[in-house]
Amino acid sequence: MKILITFILSTLIFNSYCQNDLDIKFKQLYNEQKYDNIINYKLKRNEAFSAKALYYKGMSYYMKSEDFEAMKYIDLAIEMGPVDYDMFFYKGMILYYTGKYNESISYFDKAIALLPNEPDFYAGKAEAFYSLNNLDSAIVYFEKASNLPNCKNRVYLLMGEIYQELNRNDKALLAYKNAYKKMSFTDESFQNCSFNLGLMQLLTGSLQEAKATYENHTSFFQSDYHAIAKLIQVYYSLSELQNAIPYKQQLYSAYKAKKLTGEMKEMFCFDQFNWNNKKVMVFERFEESNELMFVKHHFYILDENGEIEFRIDSESSIALRMNNSNSKYVLCMVKDDSHYTYWQYVFNDDYKYPELKDAVLAILNGKVKPAASFIPDKSNH
Repeated sequence: MKILITFILSTLIFNSYCQNDLDIKFKQLYNEQKYDNIINYKLKRNEAFSAKALYYKGMSYYMKSEDFEAMKYIDLAIEMGPVDYDMFFYKGMILYYTGKYNESISYFDKAIALLPNEPDFYAGKAEAFYSLNNLDSAIVYFEKASNLPNCKNRVYLLMGEIYQELNRNDKALLAYKNAYKKMSFTDESFQNCSFNLGLMQLLTGSLQEAKATYENHTSFFQSDYHAIAKLIQVYYSLSELQNAIPYKQQLYSAYKAKKLTGEMKEMFCFDQFNWNNKKVMVFERFEESNELMFVKHHFYILDENGEIEFRIDSESSIALRMNNSNSKYVLCMVKDDSHYTYWQYVFNDDYKYPELKDAVLAILNGKVKPAASFIPDKSNH
């Protein structure tokens, strides 16, 4: 009996050493990104997979985006034990990537319980809440992650995005500032961070800071036409209209070369201001035509939900262009399917924007009445 017990103990100790050796081997292969070597490894005599070895096998599948196989081996590792925080965390990540956000949260919690000072664990839980559109909970855990050492830049970027969605622009600005300070130009997310930092500076009224950010940004990313448009807005907000001219020329050149996408294929926003607690967004259209009528500028008045309530346009008709060589645009208001023309305000291409803006404000404030109107189902004049 004593000999049998000694044999059993010797065998257990031998297997333990083999498992430890296999753990070390798999860890080295994993760090060398030799995932197929781990996946295809054949056990030698007297070898057995430990929980940690199974974990590395699962992680090798995970790194190859084979989530089903990854989950199988992570589950085997957890079932065998001993379990460490990485096993819980990556099971949470696999659940997250397969769209099982609610299920993933409990595994992030288990990882946090074992290692409460790891920012990635809080960030994983935050991203699960974010994907569930639970923004308030997401921001709580992003904040926890951001207060820990070695927090990844992605956390600050996502915090900025959430605060933007919640219209808490001061908080969004701080998040983007923190990310920007930690980044270099070569970072994958630098362009996105730089753009959003400038946007938050613009929206919070830090115009000189926004100017510096976007000037720097456009020197790095010369084909970021959305950023060029934002810089133009900054110049207009600072009444530095001359500085905006070369950037507007860049946009027109890009338009002619068909380099613009989305909404900018037709027009760009060059100014925004507030009127009666409503935001007014000012757009300039690229194309001009010799057809009967075209619109050069749109002053969109937005409601509290950011939807267009009505607009004031600078319209150019062929009759106006033929009758007076010094006149090209007339201001018109389009509201509730009705059209109002203000012949008091006629402009040419050499218009001064402050005068155009003052005329629009006069119309908005009811200081002038339309000279002509078209109102459906009513007599028009």
